[in-house]
Amino acid sequence: MIPQENNPKLERLLKMTEHPELFTDDELREILADDELRSYYELMVDAEEAFTVPKKKVRKHYRIAAIFLGLLLISTLSFAAYQVYSRYVARDARSENSKVTIDSANDDSLSSLTPHSSPQQEALPEPIHKTFENTELEQMLTEMAAYYQVRVRFLNDEPRHLRLYYEWNSNDNLADIVRTLDQFEHVSITLADETITVR
Repeated sequence: MIPQENNPKLERLLKMTEHPELFTDDELREILADDELRSYYELMVDAEEAFTVPKKKVRKHYRIAAIFLGLLLISTLSFAAYQVYSRYVARDARSENSKVTIDSANDDSLSSLTPHSSPQQEALPEPIHKTFENTELEQMLTEMAAYYQVRVRFLNDEPRHLRLYYEWNSNDNLADIVRTLDQFEHVSITLADETITVR
């Protein structure tokens, strides 16, 4: 307990710590020259440091966590933007190569493919790896025929709307792809004279 006669001194010490600008340098030296008041002052300084050090450490951890979350957010957004861009480019490439005319069951004449390339560009476009999930056979064959530059002919309307799952790699031979698709039930698919015929 602080003796009663030191209370005015202690009040002066507290005032000095809160508002040092109100005291001259000589007054500050005089207050700190008192051994008892100096020990109180040192105790106050130690107590303040004890309370401020953990806050600095906690703030440092918050900064590290905030930096980590910021980097995670930036990398996620970058990855998402890359995925959107790559899908857009692939879709654009497919739409350029998907100009195919499909004959109806009542039309006996075969329509020909109308490519948008000059005679010098007869090489196949970039390879495609695509998964058709629950896709109608007509849409699937239309995309493939555009890539391989062949025609598609449906002799019956029923197979057009068959929904299939198929993983297509354009590096595969078209004849092998047709043989694989021909194994599905309710459909017969053949390849002859650059025409895929579906019965």
